[in-house]
Amino acid sequence: MVAVANLLPDNPEEEASVLAVLREHPELRTFIQQASTKALEFFPGASIQLDTARYDEWDPPLTMNVFVRDDQRDDQDDMVQRRLDYVRWLRDHLAYPEDMIFVFPR
Repeated sequence: MVAVANLLPDNPEEEASVLAVLREHPELRTFIQQASTKALEFFPGASIQLDTARYDEWDPPLTMNVFVRDDQRDDQDDMVQRRLDYVRWLRDHLAYPEDMIFVFPR
């Protein structure tokens, strides 16, 4: 299982912001671990990072960015389908807490 500590931003201020959200919502750690492990199955070699940037007032407090490798984005139809399948898996198997975290395969 992917350790949440490995997904923290490099910037100390951003890291502190992510850790504050995780302290306030400790239940997110298990979701993040399971969602990141599954993301690497759907998108082998992807890099994953947590972020607290909010662009609209209704955005959840945390984002899990899944950065897919360039060589996996060549077939756009396949990529779109894998993204849909991944988000469907999150909802069906993990009770995806969309009000708390946005998972963004990109």
